[in-house]
Amino acid sequence: MTTDPTTGTASGWDQAVFRCGRCGAELTATTEDNYRRVVGVHTDAHALWDRLNPIEREGLASILRVILAAPDLGTEFLALMDRANQADTRGTPHTQETHR
Repeated sequence: MTTDPTTGTASGWDQAVFRCGRCGAELTATTEDNYRRVVGVHTDAHALWDRLNPIEREGLASILRVILAAPDLGTEFLALMDRANQADTRGTPHTQETHR
């Protein structure tokens, strides 16, 4: 961590760098809360990596690339999934949408 008393930050430091011992990633945070979040998310990513086999990793990466490039697509897909699940619990058959 570096200290810069002229920044006026409440915690007394301007940034901290997290260096992962497993993959070598270096992530910088400007607040203590952000540092905790960065380290937590990175740790969770390693845990997910460990749970998946190489084929699953590639599949998930492909899906994430599509969804992250178009967040509205992800939101709409989840809404469709929720509606389909609700229809399943009510016994409502799925219908194909007709475009005019």
